[in-house]
Amino acid sequence: MRAALACAALLLPAATLAQSPMRIVVPAEAGTAWDRAGRALGAALLSVKAATRVEYANRGGAGGTQALAGFLQSAKDDPDTLFVAGQDLVIAAELDATAPRLQDAAPLARLAVSHFAVFVPASSPHRSMADLARAFKADPAAVAWDAGASGSAGHLLVAYLAKTVGANPAKVRLAASPQAASAGVGRLRDVVEAVKSGRVRALAVTSPAATGGIASLKEQGINVVFAHWHGLFAAPGLRPSQRDELLAKVKAALETPGWKALLAAEGWTPVWLQGSDYARFLDEETRSLNYLARSVGLNPRR
Repeated sequence: MRAALACAALLLPAATLAQSPMRIVVPAEAGTAWDRAGRALGAALLSVKAATRVEYANRGGAGGTQALAGFLQSAKDDPDTLFVAGQDLVIAAELDATAPRLQDAAPLARLAVSHFAVFVPASSPHRSMADLARAFKADPAAVAWDAGASGSAGHLLVAYLAKTVGANPAKVRLAASPQAASAGVGRLRDVVEAVKSGRVRALAVTSPAATGGIASLKEQGINVVFAHWHGLFAAPGLRPSQRDELLAKVKAALETPGWKALLAAEGWTPVWLQGSDYARFLDEETRSLNYLARSVGLNPRR
């Protein structure tokens, strides 16, 4: 009987004997937000039985562009591999003319967005967003911003704010350290924690309306809405039916308690966008970010 079963097994298709593992590529080190998202998605795929096994590949460096290059080379035509990415990788790729672009992969779906908050140290003389905007417009270089590295999403947000209030973006000055900053922008969740500790005061959020009791820039007469987005990409070369199957798996995973717990923990809002709509959004986002990058003296490829 054992011999007969073994012979029968040899005749079955490989897919029947063992399903290939899903592979999630994360262009960042373990423990980062992208890594937490990738692992939460993998656990969700397992919980809805959209995968029998999930493998994770972390590769940091160069803003994620090295991981993107490796993904494009190794995953072509592979329907079982997903790439986690977002706004930061768009910027990094546009500022490196030798790097591939996210458009070289297959945009699958935008999953969520998060927003920033504008803040000042607790000892700042600026008591409101209007106070800070006036000072920024009068002398942009006098405001040292805690906004991340040059070319980061935070830096480009400050450029957007400068253009909107009438300041010269080319004069935006990044602080040498958080301790030397006279204002800043940061992830809303992080800023809320800093407010609770008494270190800073939040003046505005970049969402369309007030969030967490903090008025939005738009509500305060400054027409800036800025969302930091997070999404998925598939391997190039997939057939439409393969992309549709991946989308169905991801949609099921996003309904799980585990994924929703990640959204709550990270302060992300689910905002789904898929397929060609997502691809158009990516092109528009790239143009907008390049425009802001040029305004602060950087040289994006387009």
